[in-house]
Amino acid sequence: MRYMKMIAVLLVPLVLLLAGCGGGSSGTTTASNPFTNTGSNTGSSGTNSSSGTSSAGAIMFTDAASAAPGSQINLLTPGDKTVDPTIAPAWIFEQLIPFKLTDANGNARVGVPVTLSVYSIDGDLPGVKIDFLVTPITEPNQQTVTTDSAGQGIFNAAITLTTPPPGGSNVESIVFKAVTNDTVPVVAYVGNMYTLTSTLPTLTITPSAASFGTATDITFTVSGGVPPYNVTSNNNGRVTATLQADGHTVIAHLVDTTAWTGSVTISATDSLSQSATATVTR
Repeated sequence: MRYMKMIAVLLVPLVLLLAGCGGGSSGTTTASNPFTNTGSNTGSSGTNSSSGTSSAGAIMFTDAASAAPGSQINLLTPGDKTVDPTIAPAWIFEQLIPFKLTDANGNARVGVPVTLSVYSIDGDLPGVKIDFLVTPITEPNQQTVTTDSAGQGIFNAAITLTTPPPGGSNVESIVFKAVTNDTVPVVAYVGNMYTLTSTLPTLTITPSAASFGTATDITFTVSGGVPPYNVTSNNNGRVTATLQADGHTVIAHLVDTTAWTGSVTISATDSLSQSATATVTR
């Protein structure tokens, strides 16, 4: 009986001790907000610390910025446009550049400023613009976008190419560079090709057919294509063709005044070897 009393005495302090250890569990637990930067790496979002220091991470450029790491490429969809050089002296390619920022574990980094610049260019640097933020501007500058709650963002750029001569192409390759504001920044590159092609104006000669009748000369006009022009007759014994000083007017002169049958072809060619024809009859 004496032993049982001693055991009871020993058990009471042990029970009290255990009760004291669990007392904190009855309070309210405050969960950290994964989208709020509190000065340390918190939550599953992998938000950066206020010190700006970053370990390994990645900026991924893709047309689907939420794609899994490793499934993106660092080339945007090429820009390709064909224009009429008589209408458009230049063309502006509007380029959206989506990106996603992750930490070393592939978690999205939220609320991190990412700045875009032109790293290299085969063309005209003043023709590239990254400057479209509207007021009030909340970013450090026009070239910076802060990642959203999914760690993503989109840059808005414009690339202006001068229209080349008819039938020509103007090609520009650009590599963009993106960096975070970390002490050891995350850096990434993305590139694209932009091609502007001019249409070749169709070469014409008018009228397309004519008869001399009682006349000895017929006037034709050459237009379109790319001057200078050249004109010929396929039968100089019957009809000659002469390009006038204005570079567009053609005089077809009747040489054989007999009542011949059939037709003579007047041909016009431009500097790019386009051709057009007209026929004359007696």
